[in-house]
Amino acid sequence: MRIAIAAAAVTLSTVGFATTGTVVAADGADAPADKSTALAEIIVTAEKREERLQDTPISMTVINTTALAANNEVRLQDYATTIPGLNVVLNDYGTPQLVIRGITTGGYINPTVGVTVDDVPFGSSTALALGEFVPDFDPSDISNIEVLRGPQGTLYGASSIGGLVRYVTRAPSTEGFTGRVEAGVDGVHNGNEPGYSFRGEANIPLSDSVAIRVSGFTRQDAGYVDDPSLGLKGVNEGRTSGGYLSALFPLPGSFSLRLTALVQKSTADGLANVDAKPGLGDLQQEMVRGSGRSDRQNQAYIATIKGNIGNTELTSVTGYNISRNHSWLDYSDSLSSLTQKDFGVSGAPIYEPVNTNKFTQELRASIPLGDRVDWLIGGFYTHEASDSFEQIFAAVPATGAIVGTGVAWLDKPITFDEYAVFTDFTVHFSDRFDVQLGGRQSYNRQAYTSIATGTWVPVFYNAPAPYVEGPARSDDHSFTYLLTPRFKISPDLMVYARLASGYQPGGPNIGPTGSTAPSEFKAETTKNYEVGLKGNAWDHKLSFDGALYYISWSNLQLYLTNPDTGTSYYANGSGAKSQGVELSVQARPVTGLTLSAWLTYGEAELTRAFPSTASAYGPKGDRLPYGTRISGNLAAQQSFPLVGEATGFVGARWSYVGDRVGQFTSSPQRQEYPGYGTVMLNTGVHYGSWNANLYVNNLLDKRGLLDGGLGTFDALAFQYIQPRTVGLTVAKEFN
Repeated sequence: MRIAIAAAAVTLSTVGFATTGTVVAADGADAPADKSTALAEIIVTAEKREERLQDTPISMTVINTTALAANNEVRLQDYATTIPGLNVVLNDYGTPQLVIRGITTGGYINPTVGVTVDDVPFGSSTALALGEFVPDFDPSDISNIEVLRGPQGTLYGASSIGGLVRYVTRAPSTEGFTGRVEAGVDGVHNGNEPGYSFRGEANIPLSDSVAIRVSGFTRQDAGYVDDPSLGLKGVNEGRTSGGYLSALFPLPGSFSLRLTALVQKSTADGLANVDAKPGLGDLQQEMVRGSGRSDRQNQAYIATIKGNIGNTELTSVTGYNISRNHSWLDYSDSLSSLTQKDFGVSGAPIYEPVNTNKFTQELRASIPLGDRVDWLIGGFYTHEASDSFEQIFAAVPATGAIVGTGVAWLDKPITFDEYAVFTDFTVHFSDRFDVQLGGRQSYNRQAYTSIATGTWVPVFYNAPAPYVEGPARSDDHSFTYLLTPRFKISPDLMVYARLASGYQPGGPNIGPTGSTAPSEFKAETTKNYEVGLKGNAWDHKLSFDGALYYISWSNLQLYLTNPDTGTSYYANGSGAKSQGVELSVQARPVTGLTLSAWLTYGEAELTRAFPSTASAYGPKGDRLPYGTRISGNLAAQQSFPLVGEATGFVGARWSYVGDRVGQFTSSPQRQEYPGYGTVMLNTGVHYGSWNANLYVNNLLDKRGLLDGGLGTFDALAFQYIQPRTVGLTVAKEFN
């Protein structure tokens, strides 16, 4: 069985787990019973060419999104525990921040995990525009999600020093009409009202060379956090809707054009923060009325042209994406003394919209040089225009009524431009042994200005309003490389070694922030040393995957605060390492039964102490934030015949996330996050083209702690995994 990941929707689905060696076909949530005991062969495009996942010399996981939707695992935080080496942190804005193999220094920094949609980088590349924000695309518009571990700087450039998440959308097909509709309902422990979802999609061939694919969805995520001081229940209720349209057209010669649009909008009434304040209980918070709400939009527009001139394959990928993140946060704990003094109220909500428009262009050519050498060469350009804005208000906490609107505004227009050229040679010394060698040279320019206005400017800046800093500018360049020998012991057993580097651009610091702040900070780099093994056995009834890695991290970028002026800035300092082992296995020992397990052990820590001038405390040997030492996953799925055409299935999954530590602080004391385990169960039935799936997520109603506490903007606010959720989805397919 062969599945083209980048070309079509996968008909197999999972119980919500995934392994590094295959797409796990084990939940039965959306597929008829498979009478074969062989595991599926997966085709991926992680190296910008089609190849078997079994043959790809990268430690990676492929996730089938159909199962995610069926089990209501629609956000990164819902399914992150099924992916080896990946941790998800919910930042102050309630948006996910990704960590792979422990590579991060905490929040408010440049992203260390890149995100692409059909090979187009999504979101800002700089922390100045909150580049750590990651889109939570609903799985209904996505075919598969590929998670690549370790630096991917050669083919994917900036922001991938820890790894990469590739969203692969569903491609149009000229082979025939297909359609699907799905409806779901769910209830959450302590939820104010049920959640629901509706999804629909269709693939429509218009001729033997023209086709379109369209999909749309809407869902409501139940709120389960209460604010007793305001008499509100389920304050974190959210609504998300979106759509997807892709069209495939022929062009002259052997070329084709694919146009894609992916749009998603989400709103939330409040944050899922749980406050550790006197008088509050489980799943409760206390905030200014109306704060915590958010409005987010993600849009991706892509034009892909492919074709051949002789034996040269040409690919052009043009992308334009829009990211809108508008949030209301409660800063009363920090600013209530000022609002009380000037306006007689204790509420201090802040409105923070962050907008990024990003254009990208990549052109690459794949050229065989004889029978033994494959050559890939390409160029890349991106331009980002972002605007980060903050406005402080004075408000009555109980009603949210604004009594002071001219308190302070801070506007920061930001631009980022990058140019890169890259190349990759694969030399086949024999049918079993080859060596891949790649390099990428990148150049970037950044600029931003800070404009502060309002009555509190003299308080914050000791200067009259308006207070303008900048423009500050920086120019930077980086070179990344890749060396990967690969040996196929047999068609079903492969070993590889991988030396790969990645980089994160530096940038400018703005204005007279004090003598300890440099005018700009340098790029940070990682080097990954890895050996891996991938194989199948017992007539493809068993697959296994293992990797042993060591990552050296230099010029760590730190977000620091000047103790004299109270202003923040970025600086380089120290070094770190991440080392560990990742093991996974999947088996179909008998017809209808699929078993899967993976285990990771890793250590991510500082190899040198922070500079003595740093405002953060970080001695040699200190753990990096949010990384786990041990995590694991066990899953099983059994399908069985019922009556006539009906087939039943039942599955279970146990996931474990080890203990972690939080942000670096100004003292040795850091927030600790205990380890936790979760259990997921599902059962259902297939009947013809109908599928029904009943699930329970977080069966034991654990309070797994994700983020919050010391080092965050509100040291009394914490973010937890979602409480026990019970739901039902019903789907109908059309052919």
